[in-house]
Amino acid sequence: LAAEMMARDPNIEYAEPDRIMTHMATANDPMYSQQWHYTDSVGGLRLPAAWDVSTGSGVVVAVIDTGYRPHTDLSGQILPGYDFIGDTFVSNDGNGRDSDASDPGDAIAVGECGGGQPTRAQTSSWHGTHVAGTIAARTNNSVGVAGVAYNAKIVPARVLGKCGGYTSDIADAITWTSGGTVSGVPANANKARVLNLSLGGGGACDSTTQAAIN
Repeated sequence: LAAEMMARDPNIEYAEPDRIMTHMATANDPMYSQQWHYTDSVGGLRLPAAWDVSTGSGVVVAVIDTGYRPHTDLSGQILPGYDFIGDTFVSNDGNGRDSDASDPGDAIAVGECGGGQPTRAQTSSWHGTHVAGTIAARTNNSVGVAGVAYNAKIVPARVLGKCGGYTSDIADAITWTSGGTVSGVPANANKARVLNLSLGGGGACDSTTQAAIN
Protein backbone atom coordinates (compact mmCIF):
# COMPACT_ATOMS: atom_id res chain seq x y z
CA LEU A 1 0.00 0.00 0.00
CA ALA A 2 2.82 2.41 0.85
CA ALA A 3 4.52 1.77 -2.50
CA GLU A 4 1.22 2.29 -4.33
CA MET A 5 0.59 5.60 -2.56
CA MET A 6 4.04 6.88 -3.47
CA ALA A 7 3.60 5.81 -7.10
CA ARG A 8 0.24 7.61 -7.36
CA ASP A 9 1.16 10.89 -5.69
CA PRO A 10 4.55 12.51 -6.36
CA ASN A 11 3.91 14.89 -3.45
CA ILE A 12 4.32 12.00 -0.99
CA GLU A 13 7.97 11.98 0.04
CA TYR A 14 7.70 8.54 1.62
CA ALA A 15 5.15 6.18 3.11
CA GLU A 16 5.80 3.23 5.39
CA PRO A 17 3.99 0.98 7.88
CA ASP A 18 3.62 2.31 11.42
CA ARG A 19 4.81 -0.85 13.17
CA ILE A 20 4.44 -1.97 16.77
CA MET A 21 7.71 -2.50 18.63
CA THR A 22 8.13 -4.44 21.88
CA HIS A 23 10.93 -4.75 24.41
CA MET A 24 13.74 -7.20 23.64
CA ALA A 25 16.28 -8.75 25.98
CA THR A 26 19.66 -7.06 25.70
CA ALA A 27 22.68 -7.24 27.95
CA ASN A 28 24.46 -4.54 29.94
CA ASP A 29 27.69 -6.53 30.31
CA PRO A 30 30.64 -4.32 29.33
CA MET A 31 32.15 -6.79 26.83
CA TYR A 32 28.81 -7.71 25.21
CA SER A 33 29.49 -5.31 22.33
CA GLN A 34 32.62 -7.33 21.46
CA GLN A 35 30.64 -10.58 21.19
CA TRP A 36 29.90 -10.02 17.51
CA HIS A 37 28.99 -13.68 16.99
CA TYR A 38 25.88 -13.16 19.11
CA THR A 39 24.35 -10.60 16.76
CA ASP A 40 25.95 -10.96 13.31
CA SER A 41 23.18 -11.27 10.72
CA VAL A 42 25.05 -13.82 8.57
CA GLY A 43 26.88 -16.18 10.93
CA GLY A 44 25.65 -15.05 14.32
CA LEU A 45 23.24 -16.52 16.85
CA ARG A 46 20.73 -13.62 16.70
CA LEU A 47 20.65 -13.81 20.48
CA PRO A 48 18.61 -10.75 21.40
CA ALA A 49 15.61 -12.31 19.63
CA ALA A 50 16.40 -15.78 21.01
CA TRP A 51 16.59 -14.42 24.57
CA ASP A 52 12.98 -13.29 24.22
CA VAL A 53 12.10 -16.97 23.77
CA SER A 54 14.45 -18.58 26.31
CA THR A 55 17.48 -17.80 28.45
CA GLY A 56 18.16 -21.41 29.45
CA SER A 57 16.18 -21.50 32.69
CA GLY A 58 15.89 -25.04 34.03
CA VAL A 59 18.46 -26.46 31.60
CA VAL A 60 21.62 -28.24 32.75
CA VAL A 61 24.57 -28.23 30.34
CA ALA A 62 27.55 -30.54 30.77
CA VAL A 63 30.90 -29.02 29.81
CA ILE A 64 33.18 -31.98 29.10
CA ASP A 65 36.52 -30.21 29.00
CA THR A 66 39.44 -29.12 31.21
CA GLY A 67 37.33 -28.42 34.29
CA TYR A 68 36.63 -24.95 35.61
CA ARG A 69 38.18 -22.10 37.57
CA PRO A 70 36.26 -19.88 40.03
CA HIS A 71 35.19 -16.70 38.25
CA THR A 72 32.92 -13.81 39.20
CA ASP A 73 30.91 -14.18 36.01
CA LEU A 74 30.24 -17.86 36.78
CA SER A 75 29.21 -17.34 40.41
CA GLY A 76 26.25 -19.59 41.18
CA GLN A 77 26.34 -21.18 37.72
CA ILE A 78 28.43 -24.29 38.48
CA LEU A 79 26.86 -27.50 39.79
CA PRO A 80 28.86 -30.41 41.29
CA GLY A 81 30.96 -32.12 38.63
CA TYR A 82 33.61 -34.82 38.41
CA ASP A 83 37.24 -35.26 37.41
CA PHE A 84 37.41 -38.28 35.06
CA ILE A 85 41.15 -38.11 34.39
CA GLY A 86 42.86 -41.27 35.64
CA ASP A 87 46.40 -40.63 34.37
CA THR A 88 48.25 -38.48 36.91
CA PHE A 89 50.51 -36.90 34.29
CA VAL A 90 47.51 -35.74 32.30
CA SER A 91 45.53 -34.71 35.39
CA ASN A 92 48.33 -32.48 36.71
CA ASP A 93 46.62 -32.41 40.09
CA GLY A 94 48.57 -35.18 41.84
CA ASN A 95 45.77 -37.75 41.83
CA GLY A 96 43.36 -39.70 39.65
CA ARG A 97 39.59 -39.60 39.40
CA ASP A 98 37.71 -37.71 42.11
CA SER A 99 34.83 -35.31 42.67
CA ASP A 100 36.99 -32.18 42.23
CA ALA A 101 36.42 -30.91 38.68
CA SER A 102 38.46 -27.74 39.17
CA ASP A 103 41.15 -27.00 36.59
CA PRO A 104 44.76 -26.95 37.91
CA GLY A 105 46.09 -25.92 34.50
CA ASP A 106 47.39 -27.74 31.45
CA ALA A 107 50.60 -25.85 30.65
CA ILE A 108 53.21 -27.93 28.82
CA ALA A 109 56.89 -27.55 28.05
CA VAL A 110 58.57 -28.20 24.70
CA GLY A 111 58.55 -31.94 23.93
CA GLU A 112 56.63 -32.85 27.10
CA CYS A 113 53.89 -34.70 25.19
CA GLY A 114 56.30 -37.03 23.37
CA GLY A 115 57.33 -37.20 19.74
CA GLY A 116 58.86 -33.75 20.00
CA GLN A 117 55.47 -32.18 20.73
CA PRO A 118 54.76 -29.44 21.38
CA THR A 119 57.44 -27.60 19.49
CA ARG A 120 56.77 -24.50 21.57
CA ALA A 121 55.87 -24.24 25.24
CA GLN A 122 52.19 -23.57 25.93
CA THR A 123 50.61 -21.80 28.88
CA SER A 124 47.44 -23.13 30.52
CA SER A 125 44.39 -22.78 28.31
CA TRP A 126 41.66 -22.61 30.99
CA HIS A 127 39.52 -23.84 28.11
CA GLY A 128 36.73 -25.36 30.19
CA THR A 129 36.16 -22.06 32.01
CA HIS A 130 36.07 -20.22 28.68
CA VAL A 131 33.45 -22.65 27.35
CA ALA A 132 31.38 -22.52 30.54
CA GLY A 133 31.39 -18.73 30.31
CA THR A 134 30.30 -18.77 26.68
CA ILE A 135 27.35 -20.93 27.67
CA ALA A 136 26.25 -19.55 31.01
CA ALA A 137 28.17 -16.46 32.11
CA ARG A 138 25.92 -14.35 34.33
CA THR A 139 24.30 -11.63 32.26
CA ASN A 140 22.94 -8.17 33.02
CA ASN A 141 25.28 -8.05 36.00
CA SER A 142 27.50 -5.30 34.54
CA VAL A 143 30.50 -7.67 34.63
CA GLY A 144 32.49 -9.27 31.81
CA VAL A 145 30.59 -11.00 29.02
CA ALA A 146 27.07 -12.28 28.38
CA GLY A 147 26.31 -16.01 28.29
CA VAL A 148 24.40 -17.63 25.43
CA ALA A 149 22.01 -19.35 27.87
CA TYR A 150 22.72 -17.30 30.95
CA ASN A 151 20.09 -18.90 33.17
CA ALA A 152 21.34 -22.43 32.48
CA LYS A 153 23.55 -24.29 34.96
CA ILE A 154 26.86 -26.04 34.23
CA VAL A 155 27.98 -29.53 35.26
CA PRO A 156 31.75 -29.65 34.63
CA ALA A 157 33.29 -32.99 33.69
CA ARG A 158 37.08 -32.84 33.58
CA VAL A 159 38.56 -35.01 30.81
CA LEU A 160 41.32 -32.85 29.31
CA GLY A 161 44.61 -32.01 31.00
CA LYS A 162 48.24 -31.89 29.99
CA CYS A 163 48.61 -32.96 26.34
CA GLY A 164 44.88 -33.67 25.99
CA GLY A 165 42.73 -36.51 27.28
CA TYR A 166 41.94 -40.18 26.71
CA THR A 167 38.83 -41.35 24.85
CA SER A 168 38.05 -43.77 27.70
CA ASP A 169 37.76 -40.87 30.16
CA ILE A 170 35.73 -38.83 27.67
CA ALA A 171 33.33 -41.72 27.05
CA ASP A 172 32.75 -42.18 30.79
CA ALA A 173 32.06 -38.45 31.12
CA ILE A 174 29.50 -38.61 28.29
CA THR A 175 27.77 -41.52 30.04
CA TRP A 176 27.84 -39.96 33.52
CA THR A 177 26.75 -36.42 32.64
CA SER A 178 23.79 -37.71 30.61
CA GLY A 179 22.51 -39.74 33.57
CA GLY A 180 24.18 -43.09 32.95
CA THR A 181 26.12 -45.22 35.41
CA VAL A 182 29.91 -45.37 35.53
CA SER A 183 31.57 -47.93 37.82
CA GLY A 184 33.22 -46.35 40.85
CA VAL A 185 31.69 -42.92 40.23
CA PRO A 186 28.83 -41.57 42.37
CA ALA A 187 25.59 -40.91 40.47
CA ASN A 188 25.20 -37.51 38.84
CA ALA A 189 22.41 -35.69 40.67
CA ASN A 190 22.04 -33.14 37.86
CA LYS A 191 21.41 -34.96 34.59
CA ALA A 192 22.41 -32.76 31.65
CA ARG A 193 20.07 -32.09 28.74
CA VAL A 194 22.94 -30.70 26.65
CA LEU A 195 26.52 -32.01 26.42
CA ASN A 196 29.22 -29.69 25.12
CA LEU A 197 32.47 -31.28 23.89
CA SER A 198 34.76 -28.67 22.37
CA LEU A 199 37.42 -31.27 21.66
CA GLY A 200 38.59 -33.55 18.89
CA GLY A 201 41.39 -35.51 17.32
CA GLY A 202 42.34 -37.71 14.42
CA GLY A 203 40.54 -40.79 13.14
CA ALA A 204 36.95 -41.96 13.05
CA CYS A 205 34.73 -42.28 16.11
CA ASP A 206 35.85 -45.36 18.08
CA SER A 207 33.55 -48.04 19.49
CA THR A 208 34.01 -46.86 23.10
CA THR A 209 32.92 -43.34 22.27
CA GLN A 210 30.06 -44.50 20.04
CA ALA A 211 28.75 -46.78 22.81
CA ALA A 212 28.71 -43.83 25.22
CA ILE A 213 26.86 -41.68 22.66
CA ASN A 214 24.35 -44.46 22.08
